[in-house]
Amino acid sequence: MTFDYARYLAAKTTVDDRALNRHVLDELRRLMPAGKPRILEVGAGLGTMVARLIDWGVLGSGEYILLDADRQLLDDSRRWLCDWAAVRGLRSDPLPDGLQLGELRVRLVHAELGSYLEVAHGAPADVLIANAVLDLVDVPAVLPGLLRLLVPGGVYWFTINYDGESILEPGHPHDDQVMRAYHRDMDERIRYGRPAGDSRTGRRLFHQLRAAKAPALAAGPSDWVVSAGPDGSYPGDEAYFLRSILSTIENALRSREDWMEPADLTDWLAARGQQLAAGDLVYLAHQLDFVGRA
Repeated sequence: MTFDYARYLAAKTTVDDRALNRHVLDELRRLMPAGKPRILEVGAGLGTMVARLIDWGVLGSGEYILLDADRQLLDDSRRWLCDWAAVRGLRSDPLPDGLQLGELRVRLVHAELGSYLEVAHGAPADVLIANAVLDLVDVPAVLPGLLRLLVPGGVYWFTINYDGESILEPGHPHDDQVMRAYHRDMDERIRYGRPAGDSRTGRRLFHQLRAAKAPALAAGPSDWVVSAGPDGSYPGDEAYFLRSILSTIENALRSREDWMEPADLTDWLAARGQQLAAGDLVYLAHQLDFVGRA
């Protein structure tokens, strides 16, 4: 199985909409600086979060920087955000380094996070956002540098941090074996020559933030819950989202024959694919959201 990452991010939008913790979001609203804040989102992908925050009335003016290591995704984000704005009747104008969405200037910055943290980048941000990102990095090594991107007392909002629990229903005899191997792959992952993941990022962030002198002011669960409706169809493009999750697990484990028998993985994937096609597959992933000040 293969998948289109940009389509996956778009399909994930409705899943994240349901998952994001509203108590933590309300605290972000309370902490959001007045006027025209400078917001930096790392690992921003298509820009679905800036669209969401405008839709939800959390922000409307200022500067929003989308930072991502994938140049193609940033190119896609410009088109995706323009299409999103057109549907809502919101004016969008191209800029040399991004686009203008109403009163909000959106800048697209191509950089790998580790390299970005190693050099100075001008004015610090008032708000720092990382959505489904911190479980893809070595948090103890990266967190201090991330927080230095904020003005003193600046606000961070770290969301959809995976916390070691994935459940698929109906159950399958190979579930425990698959998830054990999948989590091990997360824990041993290397990207750009650096450790890149922790299957228990969510629970560990409580003390990691405290150690960085930025304890959370609010925290709460942001679990993904995906299931078909009464008619057997999944909302929006969420069937594609689920296929992408299965593809991610397959790609992680295909080269790990010492961890799991290939025939067992093939059997598990085939069963899950059939359940997805029939609208029977239910997927849950436990995650946590955090908001606080640097």
